[in-house]
Amino acid sequence: MIYVAPNKVIHTAVSAPGAGKTEAFISQIPTLLCAGRSIVVALPTLDLTDSFVSRLPLGVSRCVINSTTCDHVGTELTAALQKKTNHLIITTHQSVFAVRPSLLRGWMLVVDELPPVVDFPAYPFEPSELAHLLVSAVEHDGRLHIREGCADAIATSLATFMAVSAGAERTSMLSKEGARIYGCLMDGHPVFIDSEMANGNRYVRAIIEFSCWDTFAAAEEVHILTATVEGSLFDYLAQEHEFTYARSDFTPAFDGYKSNITIYPVMPKGRNYSTTAMALTAHECRATQQQGQVQSQVIDDILKIVLPRATGTPLLFSNKWASFRWLRKGAVHRCSIDSRGLNDYQGETNAILLFGGNPSPSDHLALDYLAAKYGRVFRQAFVTTRLLEPSLQAATRTAVRVRENTQPISLFVQDERVAEYLVSTYMPKAVIDWSLSQITPVKADGRKVEDLRKPDVFALFEQNITSPAKISKITTVHRNTIPKWLKEWKSLKAA
Repeated sequence: MIYVAPNKVIHTAVSAPGAGKTEAFISQIPTLLCAGRSIVVALPTLDLTDSFVSRLPLGVSRCVINSTTCDHVGTELTAALQKKTNHLIITTHQSVFAVRPSLLRGWMLVVDELPPVVDFPAYPFEPSELAHLLVSAVEHDGRLHIREGCADAIATSLATFMAVSAGAERTSMLSKEGARIYGCLMDGHPVFIDSEMANGNRYVRAIIEFSCWDTFAAAEEVHILTATVEGSLFDYLAQEHEFTYARSDFTPAFDGYKSNITIYPVMPKGRNYSTTAMALTAHECRATQQQGQVQSQVIDDILKIVLPRATGTPLLFSNKWASFRWLRKGAVHRCSIDSRGLNDYQGETNAILLFGGNPSPSDHLALDYLAAKYGRVFRQAFVTTRLLEPSLQAATRTAVRVRENTQPISLFVQDERVAEYLVSTYMPKAVIDWSLSQITPVKADGRKVEDLRKPDVFALFEQNITSPAKISKITTVHRNTIPKWLKEWKSLKAA
């Protein structure tokens, strides 16, 4: 067998949303194919796939392989990569990273948008449902493992669940959540089980690290078209897997957005937006119900203040739990938080961003696991991936991406973190206006403002990393502060 050195370079076309990254790549496809290159294009969604195909030059032969073109995507994609009967294959992230990495040898892989690299599924299980899960799994030291001799039983349970989900007239004892956990166990992902809660339920959570790195290493050349890489979960894990970056030939020229942009944070300066802060407490809910009042969450009151200040029909990005039942039909365009490829509303000049992206308690535990595994803190990368980058994508679904737009753009965003991120990336001339945050119904925070990096430092203490110089390098906390926090951490541990 001929040894093939792994490819450890990722070519990145990093530019603003709407700058023309995809078009820059499409324009070079005919030349690449004429030069004998074989290209696999991986897109994040089926909608983006349709858009990509519609923009290809006439006469360019291509093979589209996804769930809309065939029943067995993995089989079809494997055969197409092996036979090379067509030298332009268009598929999805999920499909290309599911086939054997070695199939990508000799192919240029072009990935539109950063692929997911890690996920933290977590579900509360009632005692009866957990008992069924533990028929084929066993708990040991806070983790679940496949019970000896039960791998085949789990595989059968999963096959039955998939058949029932596909419409087969059979019965499955597995819930969707149970199937996800069984799938994680079968794939070798770590699965944890937390202590019993007051209601008797227990959280079962997993950490799934996706296998895109082997695919990147096998490909002849890798290009990623994206708005951001630096500071993301993708970036952190790419470094841990020893990948480096080079500038992609598909990087478009971009001289900045031309619109006048004003950014209005809804949270007071120094306060972070969170989904828990946007909902009433259980005590407040009972109080309003006892008084015969209509239950209103903080997020509803914020939107009621923002809407009169918006023009046109603003784009509204929010979590699904925010129902806004009072909202008049047609008052806003309700949009998915994952807005990549959403180009239907480029005439609108206002966007309202009311979604969160902070780690949940379960996410914190998963991030602690990654910190122990890799020796670095992942919390800020989580926030960048789950909050900041999606906020950039959402804000740029508006007319800001239209070069000839002359109308002012108003962006109503969650907090200072998002506002500063937009300014520091692709909106350097934007004005941050704090006037709205002074009238939104957010309770004053009487607590002492705590350094947001302290949990990260405490996580390093848990790993027996106490060197002020080393911790300062990892977290940017001043080395003179670290001994004080170490003393505080030891007091908490002793208590």
